[in-house]
Amino acid sequence: MAFDPLSLRSQFPILTQQANGNPLIYLDNAATTQKPLSVINGIQEYYLTANANVHRGAHFLSDRATNQFELARKQVADFIKAPQDSHIIWTKGTTESINLVAYGLEHLIQQGDEILITSLEHHANLVPWQQLAFRTGARLRVLPLTSDAQWQEEFAHYFTERTKIFAATQVSNAIGVQTPLIKMLQHAQKQGAFTLIDGAQAVAHYPVNVAELDCDFYVFSGHKMYGPTGIGVLYGKHHALEVLMPYQTGGEMVSHVSYQATEFNVLPYRLEAGTPHIEGAIGLALACEFLTQQDREALLTWEQALTNLVYLRLQKEANLEIYSPETNSTLISLSVPNSHIMDLNQYLDSQGIGVRAGSHCAHPLMAQLGVTGTLRASFACYNTLDEAERFCDVLLNAIDLLNDE
Repeated sequence: MAFDPLSLRSQFPILTQQANGNPLIYLDNAATTQKPLSVINGIQEYYLTANANVHRGAHFLSDRATNQFELARKQVADFIKAPQDSHIIWTKGTTESINLVAYGLEHLIQQGDEILITSLEHHANLVPWQQLAFRTGARLRVLPLTSDAQWQEEFAHYFTERTKIFAATQVSNAIGVQTPLIKMLQHAQKQGAFTLIDGAQAVAHYPVNVAELDCDFYVFSGHKMYGPTGIGVLYGKHHALEVLMPYQTGGEMVSHVSYQATEFNVLPYRLEAGTPHIEGAIGLALACEFLTQQDREALLTWEQALTNLVYLRLQKEANLEIYSPETNSTLISLSVPNSHIMDLNQYLDSQGIGVRAGSHCAHPLMAQLGVTGTLRASFACYNTLDEAERFCDVLLNAIDLLNDE
């Protein structure tokens, strides 16, 4: 059966409304996705039937909440093919996951060690490592991937015996290009470095198998894959999680406390201090279930087809610069030399079209591209051909209007 975006779209009630007197067209999916009814209803059902604290109570509601919470951990582990549920650590999102690892590994990093990232990173996968380098005297190095993210043999020289941590995005949030992940991981692993992959922009579009990737850590957020905000995941291999010093301390992450000493709990609880985001974990598991029920290949093909349609229409415009790849992307990032991207953003919004204008939390990458920011349209499974065409029509009209002023 052919993929039917309209049928899928009916599961997202927020998309039925008007925006500034026009049908809402939501093309800011790289920032956050909308939520299907199954996720919304599931969170409501938790509050209606199971609300209690987990792991602490010996009563009916606490048992029910704990069972749902731990089942969610198993569902997320299955979704990314993690070998054990205990390899899943709940966090607030990708940013906290990376910070947890950066602080947790600090005791193993010494002056003169090197931390390697790429030039395509979101600030969330740059600043924590930069600050770790400042605190320890380590050196932050940057693998100079260009906008096409092609592997070049000279990049191998960036991986040395001094490389203790390698962190890279799987897909750029700013320009949508996929990084040469396997090549980079192979070189990092040869040097015995800890490896972390930022999968925030990948999990909604691509099936993820952390066992095949063989990375030490994999991180992502729920809200970018049709789940709730405020919930994220740190996956780690057992030995990698074991060496992390706890990022936060307090209740639940301990097994015994006295005034003289504290014994930390076993994984995963050792890295989950305090009352967790229970309904967020349940909602994220429901988002995983929503995606698992779809034909993932058909969804990706559809999203890439929409992006390619926009690319082919806009590439004909001489006064427009596109930074995203022509194929295999789910977003398009562009600038217009004679127009300010915020003016374009405002005009699109006036016509009911929501996109993103700015640096996309990637200042160094914007500097590399020679711009202060770009206009980004990012697609999800519920977007339609008509929406892609209307985005092009309105954007080109906006450019003409601004050039006439």
